[in-house]
Amino acid sequence: MSELNKTYNAGTSPTTLDGFKNRAFAKSNESGEYEPPTPQDIKALRQLMGWSQTDVARIVGVSWNHKGSTAVRKWETAPDKKEHNKISYSAWRGLLCRAGIVEYF
Repeated sequence: MSELNKTYNAGTSPTTLDGFKNRAFAKSNESGEYEPPTPQDIKALRQLMGWSQTDVARIVGVSWNHKGSTAVRKWETAPDKKEHNKISYSAWRGLLCRAGIVEYF
C-alpha cells in the first residue's frame, strides 16, 4: 500500500473533515478494511459539522427530544462504560455521507 493511500488510525480523532477521509472508519464495510469509529470520532465529526446530538439523531433516524438523543449520547460514551452502545454501520455511513466525506453507501 502506498504512503498516499495508507489508512491512518493514530488513536486521535481527525481535526478536519479532510482528516476523516483515509481512516478505516470511512472505508466501506465490504472492503474488509472498515473499522468502527470510536466515541471520540463520532463526537469529533458532530462538532466539526456543528451538529447537536438532536441534529445527528434526526439525520440518522433515531429517537430524540428537546434535551437531545439518548442513542447519540450512548454512541459518544466511552466503551468501558455500561451506557455505551456502538453506532450502526448504516448510521455512521449516513453521517459520513451527509458530511461529504464519502459519496454513497
